Amino acid sequence: MFYIQVTLPAVLVILAFTLGHSFVAVDYSGVYFEETEEVIEETVSVETQILDDGTEVQLDEDGLPLLPDKYNYLKIENVFQGRLSDTDELFSFEIALATYQTNVTADFFIKGLYEIEADLVSEVTTIILDTKSYEITTIEGRRVITQRIMDGLNTYLEKEGYNPDIHYIYIINYNVI
Repeated sequence: MFYIQVTLPAVLVILAFTLGHSFVAVDYSGVYFEETEEVIEETVSVETQILDDGTEVQLDEDGLPLLPDKYNYLKIENVFQGRLSDTDELFSFEIALATYQTNVTADFFIKGLYEIEADLVSEVTTIILDTKSYEITTIEGRRVITQRIMDGLNTYLEKEGYNPDIHYIYIINYNVI
């Protein structure tokens, strides 16, 4: 009796699984949709070089190997807080800085920003001193404030001798009380 109680549910599960999969025609695992891909052809003069191990490397016009571009970001670990200048409400938000550069350059740039994160925090704090309520509560206002922060940080980086390569600022989280 014990063996029937153990094996009967297992047999029913396997039977239901097999029966269920027999009604679904699947060529591969997962849910996929057929999408049409647009093929964009670019005419770029890129030379290729075959290395000793047989790998093919693309070279730019200077003969240097091309590295793929990638996005990299740094989340600032500080929560920026203040009082809105027009409504006397309190606000807080968190930001992330993003760059789009070649693979290695993006990594080094973000590591450099991480090392001066305290200076970036103080710079952002001075930039957001005169924040209005529409800059936090509306989409267009958030575009304005992120653009202002990005321009201010790139100006600061340029003044300090760094490359001004912050391409995007994202407001990750914001609150208005």
